[in-house]
Amino acid sequence: MNFRKFTGALMAITLLATPAAALAVNFNDQQADDTGFQVGVFAGEFEGIQDPTQGGLINTIIRIINALLVLAAIAAIVFVIIGGVRYITAQGDEDAVEQAKNTVIYAIIGIIVIILAAVIVNFFVSQVGA
Repeated sequence: MNFRKFTGALMAITLLATPAAALAVNFNDQQADDTGFQVGVFAGEFEGIQDPTQGGLINTIIRIINALLVLAAIAAIVFVIIGGVRYITAQGDEDAVEQAKNTVIYAIIGIIVIILAAVIVNFFVSQVGA
């Protein structure tokens, strides 16, 4: 197995497993308040998985689009990190440095496009009144 593929797969698994590990921590509200982390702040807005037929088709589509935008932003941030690691490990190789710079530049352009897409979608949703 190629070392780059292995490290990429390991990084992807780590990034996917981190939220699950963080949510698996057994905190109750009193322990969280004692440590300065208020679990209720985040849990107060979460209403659970809702029936799509009650929220309406438009609201369901909006939630799906926002979720996809978040996933795209996470992927772009991962590519910024990968480009940074490739830049650090280039060791003066001009081609590797150029590829790493391109990776970071394209990932930043992707983040900008994702942010603009989120702003445009949410603007139109607020104008429609869904």
